[in-house]
Amino acid sequence: MINHEERVREIIQTLTNEGRLKSRESTTVEFKENFNMNSLAKYAKTMAAYANNCGGYIIFGVRDRPRYLTGLSNDNFENLDQAKFTAGINSLFSPALEWDTGEIQVNVPEKTNDGLTSLVQKKIGWIYAAEADQKPVIAQKENDGEKITNGDIFYRYRARTQKIRYAEMANIIEDRMSRQWKHMFKVFELIRKSQTANIGIINYANGRVTTPYGIDVVFDRKLVAQVLRRAKFIKEGYFDEVEGAPVIKVTGNIDLAEEVPVPDGDPEVTHPYIQKQLAEKLAINAQVLYALIWYYKMKNQKKYHLEITTSKSGVVHKFSRFALEFLQEKLSKLNKDPGALHKICNEYKARNKNISKS
Repeated sequence: MINHEERVREIIQTLTNEGRLKSRESTTVEFKENFNMNSLAKYAKTMAAYANNCGGYIIFGVRDRPRYLTGLSNDNFENLDQAKFTAGINSLFSPALEWDTGEIQVNVPEKTNDGLTSLVQKKIGWIYAAEADQKPVIAQKENDGEKITNGDIFYRYRARTQKIRYAEMANIIEDRMSRQWKHMFKVFELIRKSQTANIGIINYANGRVTTPYGIDVVFDRKLVAQVLRRAKFIKEGYFDEVEGAPVIKVTGNIDLAEEVPVPDGDPEVTHPYIQKQLAEKLAINAQVLYALIWYYKMKNQKKYHLEITTSKSGVVHKFSRFALEFLQEKLSKLNKDPGALHKICNEYKARNKNISKS
């Protein structure tokens, strides 16, 4: 699991005595001085290359050659239309790219006219493109400016994005085939261990039960979840028979202590907001939002928050309308006592400092 804010801070926090950034562009990092929506194709190309490798960041607010933390000099990034950006990158590449974005405030040492050094607060923006589950991500539309041709596959090599080479493409194909075979062997092993021909398969994604009798039955997914919660589970090898009690045999472990909200189709419906959108709805900056989410432990409650895995190492944090209403109510109270909100933000900052020290 990646904490993007902490990871971005790690990348940009190491400076030389002259204030230059020590970190260099790499297979997972690219720097830009400012965000410009007109450069969408350039960003999409880099993001697709990240997705075909292991994921990575485009960090805005860094001037190159030499690398200095200049901070964002305009509000283009803050006013990023995420729906338009998503539509733009996914019109160029398929399958759809999974990405996240955010802003952080950092203190940068700068020399004053009298030769002294003072800390100046700078705003840094970032876009994270997750490693794709289904590789390769392929160009499906041409763009002359970025020399993108329909069918192109880009890959992130050390500090550069280019068309994929044979070795990396062969690895992607081999990994994809290996995962498919592992999944099939796992299913075959479960069937073998069941020791019965009367076996059916429940597809929890759509509620379909495939039976061995040539007849498929479809249940509402909420009904499937209710049946699983109400049934009595026994673990293989541990069974005390209770007359009349419905029993499901479980090989392995299952945890249904909490009713997990299962979106009817797309999590965008039940948890439509990423953190940036939530901050915009609440008319607060990202740092205040992060502090409130941390203080009220909202990421521990699925009613408010879902952590959606986008790759082996990447996740996207989505928030529900309940989360929006909850924070609106809390902010209406906190606004009557500004000192309380200030205290929450200070506790969050202190917590971040302690984490970075450890």
